[in-house]
Amino acid sequence: MAGDLLIVAGEPSGDVLGGPLARELLKLRPGTRLWGYGGENMASAGVEIITGIEKLAVMGFVEVAGSVPAMFKRLKTLVKETAERKTDGAILIDYPGFNLRLAKELSKRGIPVVYYVSPQLWAWKPRRIEKIKGSVKKMLVILPFEEEIYRNAGVPVTFVGHPFVESVVPSCRREDFLLEHGLSEPLLLLLPGSREQEVRRLLGPMLGAFDILKEEIGNLSGLIIRSANLPETNYKRAANRNIEVITGEITDALFASTAALCCSGSATLQCAVAGLPHVITYKANVLSAAIYKRFIRTEFIGLSNLVAGDVISPEILQKDATAENLAAFVKPWLIDIDARERKKQQLARVRDKLGPVGATERAAKEAIKAIYS
Repeated sequence: MAGDLLIVAGEPSGDVLGGPLARELLKLRPGTRLWGYGGENMASAGVEIITGIEKLAVMGFVEVAGSVPAMFKRLKTLVKETAERKTDGAILIDYPGFNLRLAKELSKRGIPVVYYVSPQLWAWKPRRIEKIKGSVKKMLVILPFEEEIYRNAGVPVTFVGHPFVESVVPSCRREDFLLEHGLSEPLLLLLPGSREQEVRRLLGPMLGAFDILKEEIGNLSGLIIRSANLPETNYKRAANRNIEVITGEITDALFASTAALCCSGSATLQCAVAGLPHVITYKANVLSAAIYKRFIRTEFIGLSNLVAGDVISPEILQKDATAENLAAFVKPWLIDIDARERKKQQLARVRDKLGPVGATERAAKEAIKAIYS
């Protein structure tokens, strides 16, 4: 039953999903060679990583433009290697700028492609669905509203549910986590993102918000989750504050915290699943932001809001993402139990929309069926 499967995740969020998926694939087809692009999660699950995500994760139109030559070189090399390895199929995780081009090249060579985690074509670039229709054998979506979009376009699709429903579960008691890290309540969690550009732009305002709140809430403590893919120097500005910086452990931190300031992205859904009230924030390159503003097609940018279909978490963006604004929006949840509980009830409804436990297992079964049928 052994085989050869390419898996490509180009960002930390994709690696988080790719690790558990690889384990489920190997349960279904023991002995299969899994190889491709990814990070620590996929490597520990048995994937041979030929290029790490630290070389791949780039955000923003301006930044992406500068990486185009390297991207095409990697694309050419990867396609050549699939031929040398006689690869049975490919599972491509998000990362559409690269993966949609790769899907096209692989499908031309008769290699079946399963795409796991839809590009955000409901937000912008809706014409991408035509590229997907011509090169992807099966689309596996993790957000409930995406299934209808693909079905209406004639793309084979399955909503497998969201993996966070099964993975965002605490491993210890809240009290034990706080004690282990020398933290107290109320606890403000700072999630400035997993990419260097995000941390560079968001950590400053988040720390400024903490300083403001610390003056008003004397017993406030803070916690930053450092991305394992980034050097510690990115977080040196947090020194000399009542803030702990830890690597990993985001799930336990979500359940131990009182409220969060969160970079827009998958972490907003992790907060929602954990029932953690959060403010969503983002700052992009000025030129990139102007282009996004022109082409974006959704009312919200936060995934927790998109799933809810409403602004249940404030979105503080670009020039509005100041320390003062972040502090003002998150403060009620730090000091008012009733406000916090009302927000938790709203977030519970978001979690319910993400499907039942077992998303990763369902995704692996659908991928194997699509590739080996």
